[in-house]
Amino acid sequence: MAVRRDVVKRGAASAVGAVLWVLLCGSWLAPGHLPTGLALCLTIIGIPLGISNFKLVLLVCLPLGREIVSVEHAERFGPASP
Repeated sequence: MAVRRDVVKRGAASAVGAVLWVLLCGSWLAPGHLPTGLALCLTIIGIPLGISNFKLVLLVCLPLGREIVSVEHAERFGPASP
């Protein structure tokens, strides 16, 4: 059985690190998710994957200060847990 995952915010990230990430990595990684998401949505089987690809755009742009945890953990401890 697959474990469901969710993205939670884990405190404030460094502003300098966030700006550097967006300029050096996020600005060219995020646009790559848009055409692949559209291509995946062309088939019925690919629609869930395409939607997930669109959700990754924001995470790719600003990953600092975020963590991927199981849904159960996120519901149990909330977004502010260490």
